[in-house]
Amino acid sequence: MSRILVIGGTGNIGQHLVTASLNAGHRTAVLVRPATVAPDSDKAKLLNSLETRGVSVVYGDMNDHGSLVAAIKQHGEVVISAVGHGRPEELDGQIKIVQAIKEAGDVKRFVPSEFGCDVEHHAERTLEPAKSMIVESKLRVRRAIRDAGIPHTIICSYWAIGLLFSTLGNSGENGPLSTGVDIFGDEKSRAIFVDEKDMSMLTIRAVEDPRTLDKILHVRPPANMRSFGQLLHLLEKKTGRTFERHYVTEQELAKKIQEAPFPLNFQLAMVHSTLVHGGAGERAVDPAVDVEATQLYPNIQFATVEECLDGLLL
Repeated sequence: MSRILVIGGTGNIGQHLVTASLNAGHRTAVLVRPATVAPDSDKAKLLNSLETRGVSVVYGDMNDHGSLVAAIKQHGEVVISAVGHGRPEELDGQIKIVQAIKEAGDVKRFVPSEFGCDVEHHAERTLEPAKSMIVESKLRVRRAIRDAGIPHTIICSYWAIGLLFSTLGNSGENGPLSTGVDIFGDEKSRAIFVDEKDMSMLTIRAVEDPRTLDKILHVRPPANMRSFGQLLHLLEKKTGRTFERHYVTEQELAKKIQEAPFPLNFQLAMVHSTLVHGGAGERAVDPAVDVEATQLYPNIQFATVEECLDGLLL
């Protein structure tokens, strides 16, 4: 079993990754900035809970080169980054992780904070501010990893299913379960949705799999490729409610993005890139750089959007 260091392990995705690592039997550590842990705070309670489960809490900062190198040397045969996507400097900060890994040596796999669409195939059609905030930052990190020759795996798991129904229709001031819901694109406009637990389990499996070394792992369960219209129909069926549909064309969505304040314009730009201009499920993998999770691990039963919605409505 590997020693796995998770950077950003107290965040939403990070907590799932830590749990998956523990479940797989790995010695697991999380890097935490001391300044972010106030006594009796929710984060302090979370860290206590992680320690009870066998996680090593390592205090350091990816902006402090010395502490980062020391944490990697002691705990990071595998380094997984789950830093946030809210600001470009968070993602760009991973270049410091790359530098620390290079100095520490003996790291057999680095997984950067991606867990979304394949930015190399969405760069040209992603609108601002998402292009600057997410796409260009992730591309810089990918280049830094490859230039440094660091063994890595990039996880493209598209839309996190846990955020699915909170995002559905949340393009205005009303919540996602208001009487009116925006439907972006048409029934041909489909995106891929993956449960965070499945994504995390696959990440941990991938870091031990030689077939994913220096590759992009696409997580694209066919049953979870849905349009917004299909998702709304499912929501109506499960709740017994009827929602008014507001169909939004690509041109109207682009206008909304230009006029909306932040962070709504960012969220809508990601919808435009991954849904209206998606096509992620139809693109064939390039064996030189890509691998497909459903082909590598054919026996995995992915959680479906129906099952996840049932869990949310219990």
